[in-house]
Amino acid sequence: MSSQEIGTVKSGKGKTYYVKWDSSSQEVYVSYAGWSGCGKASSAGDAMRRAEAYVYDK
Repeated sequence: MSSQEIGTVKSGKGKTYYVKWDSSSQEVYVSYAGWSGCGKASSAGDAMRRAEAYVYDK
């Protein structure tokens, strides 16, 4: 996994999760239950939005 940590997102419950994005495969990972894949993103900004949506109710 050649992904880079690109930031953190907060869930609706106030927990903070790290976000990784692999620019070559475009896969997004969130530090929830280990590293959970949460889809693909075309840019780092898109990856952050996807990650935020993924952890919203966690």
